[in-house]
Amino acid sequence: MAGKIERVMIISAKVGAGHIRASQALAEVFCEKHPDIEVKEIEALAYTNAAFRKTFTATYNRLAVSLPSLWGIIYGRLERKEVDGRIQKLSALLNRLNTRPMLREVDEFDPDHIICTHYLPAEALEKRRRKGELRSPVSAVLTDYDIHTMWVQDGGDQYYVATDEMAHAMMAKGIGEAGVKATGIPIVPVFSHEYPDRRTMRERLGLRPDPPTVLVSAGGFGFGKVDEVAGVLADAFEDIQLLAVAGRDEELYSGLQAAAAGRGGKVVPFGFVTNMHELMAASDFAVAKCGGLTSSECLAMKLPMVIVNPIPGQEERNSDYLLENGAALRANSSAHLVYKVSKLLDDGARLERMRGAIGLIAKPRAAYDIVADVCSAGMEPQINTD
Repeated sequence: MAGKIERVMIISAKVGAGHIRASQALAEVFCEKHPDIEVKEIEALAYTNAAFRKTFTATYNRLAVSLPSLWGIIYGRLERKEVDGRIQKLSALLNRLNTRPMLREVDEFDPDHIICTHYLPAEALEKRRRKGELRSPVSAVLTDYDIHTMWVQDGGDQYYVATDEMAHAMMAKGIGEAGVKATGIPIVPVFSHEYPDRRTMRERLGLRPDPPTVLVSAGGFGFGKVDEVAGVLADAFEDIQLLAVAGRDEELYSGLQAAAAGRGGKVVPFGFVTNMHELMAASDFAVAKCGGLTSSECLAMKLPMVIVNPIPGQEERNSDYLLENGAALRANSSAHLVYKVSKLLDDGARLERMRGAIGLIAKPRAAYDIVADVCSAGMEPQINTD
């Protein structure tokens, strides 16, 4: 058995919010369950040079948000076996050249275990692990409901994935001696708590208790931003309460305030919130994008989703999983959105069936299960003494 764990490093990457949120979830659980363990969170791109960091994040954001169809093509090509070698070798070279400061940080902290919530740091560390240059076991936590080849590296010790199907697929891809466990995607503990009924939560939050209440949160939907979508839904339904969240986008929040004006309280605008779990607990269902973390939070809260225009690639695959399991509906235009929302508002029994389906697949304690497994793992250090 490996020795007692005293230091854990969790490494994420600021490419979308999900990888960071997964890291935070794990850190919170370590603090709650193992306060004697020193946990250090770092963000991998902060250790790369400015040009690489800007290019890496800007390219992803531009493709995923502004050119989603192109991003879908690239995502698919990266997955195809015939181009894996050439593209992955180039990616690995670029990553290694720009992650040396991160590797120095790892060496200085000298953790007993490393957890990666993005493939970039996992790729750099697993190569060192394979060569026997790193004593710390390396675990990778996947943050979507499908596996992309970029996650599959030789040299890792453990993979934590969302579903049993993913675990099967991961084994089929070939992960050497590494283990794989279907724990779910880690979310911060507040999403795993029990909350009062929806009416009580609305009263607690100062909302109207009676109208059907829908959480609208996503930024850009492809056919409109949150403020435009909230306006469309408010105008389409006589009795509705829309909890519309703009996040940190001040311009979008102003747009939500304008959408709320003159609509009789149908639109309740929010900027950046720290109580998303309470808004979810107060809502009948959500209109949202289907990133891995958002989807997992909704599942934990037993909140059905109307998925809006998923980005080709990981969001499309997350959508497939949720739709296949009866946890969500999908809308690709404003007209389809109004229709799908109307069906849920008119059919309480269908909403209950969706909540029942969610109960079969939700893993609200994924972060706890991953932390428990890391702390009980018996993975021996592998050090090259040559």
